[in-house]
Amino acid sequence: MYLFNFMWNIISKTWYILSVRRKETKWARVRLRELEQQLGGRLDDVTFHKVITSYGIYNPMMCDAFTRLRGRVSNRAERDRMLHYFICSSLFDNFCDRKELDQESLYEISFSPTVYQPKSFDESLFLYAHLLLKNYVRDKQWYETVTHRLYEAQEDSARQFNPSITDEEIEQITLHKGGYSVLLCHFYLDDPAGKEEQQCWYLIGGIIQLTNDLYDIYKDYQEGIVTLPNRMQDAYAFHDYFTGKITQLKKEIAALPFPNKTKQHLNISLMGICSFGLIAIKQLQKIQRQADALPNLKQLPRKQLIVDMEKPANLYYCMRQVYLHAKKLHQEKQFE
Repeated sequence: MYLFNFMWNIISKTWYILSVRRKETKWARVRLRELEQQLGGRLDDVTFHKVITSYGIYNPMMCDAFTRLRGRVSNRAERDRMLHYFICSSLFDNFCDRKELDQESLYEISFSPTVYQPKSFDESLFLYAHLLLKNYVRDKQWYETVTHRLYEAQEDSARQFNPSITDEEIEQITLHKGGYSVLLCHFYLDDPAGKEEQQCWYLIGGIIQLTNDLYDIYKDYQEGIVTLPNRMQDAYAFHDYFTGKITQLKKEIAALPFPNKTKQHLNISLMGICSFGLIAIKQLQKIQRQADALPNLKQLPRKQLIVDMEKPANLYYCMRQVYLHAKKLHQEKQFE
């Protein structure tokens, strides 16, 4: 019975994500063009594509996974706010990565948006989206705290260019950066989230950031960025570390004050996201084989570090990991 329910759940979720992704990406393209026209400018093509693509996949995979705890999917107003969130996050990345703003300007545009004087269209669009979101949020004090913590994590990430940074420092930066950026999203939904639910947002955010770093090993080496994955020496030990984070997330899902059926839906959705990291680790384990340590990843060709998610074997592995992690909770009677 569990296998049948799991397969039906996976098939229906996959169909839903693919269909909603196409629809929402199309809507986001039109909506973003409207905002450009309203503010009298244009984003560069790379940023425009990043905003609508990130929004298109994130909304059905993440936001709707959480709104389904309450028996619904996100509404148009919530989706519009999520688009504005990705406008802010994409432009802030540009401000930092392209060094378009100095540290003083970054702080001012983030925390004094009503007095900041924009010098470009991108800054004007960022301010527009930032203020729209800030004005909507109900718990403004907690929102201000989270945005400050995310800003500090972004600021601290500059230390990842220092080869002498410790693993403990990298871990803290990674989990805070991913965790607080994803935690922000719950503020933009209509229903308030309790502490347990917010912890789930935070934990999956950290796992997503670790996964991004796993897929960016080669790129980060080229840019001189130190991450936990590109400093990895033992892929099997890192697998244990990563699955420990997944176990922590599953415990928080089990503690949510919602019906078991809806918690199981959330669990399967978030385990699907976690499986992308597991397949990247599996590829590193293949490189290591039975050796005590990985070879020097910096010396490997790029093609050895690329994970082809279209390969049937990789798709099967991901689905199997989702099945096993969800089944384990089911067998432990946390979701009966």
